[in-house]
Amino acid sequence: MADQPSEEFPKSARVFKQRDFDRAFKSSRVIADSVLVIHVTPNGQSRCRLGISMSRKVGNAVVRNYWKRLIREAFRRRQHAFAASYDLVVRPRKGAVADYQAILDSLANCQRRLAKTK
Repeated sequence: MADQPSEEFPKSARVFKQRDFDRAFKSSRVIADSVLVIHVTPNGQSRCRLGISMSRKVGNAVVRNYWKRLIREAFRRRQHAFAASYDLVVRPRKGAVADYQAILDSLANCQRRLAKTK
């Protein structure tokens, strides 16, 4: 099992700073499907990082936190499939339902589309 990549999700794999979020939102690269909208921007680092933007329109605090947990877990499982050096800022699509498998499929779709456009 030593040759399998780690599925940790350390702080270095997260987007925290407002300037990084702003840079992602200003980038013209957006990948969207029926579940997630993902803003992609290069970060110049050795790993792909995740940021989550959650509007109050999604629901109350319980619903928003549930979305965030599902998105973080799906990204944690798929993070090694993404090319390094990207920041992904993810938000749910308006009207989407929080479903783990749908989020996992959406991230896989994003990864495939991102790999095609290199």
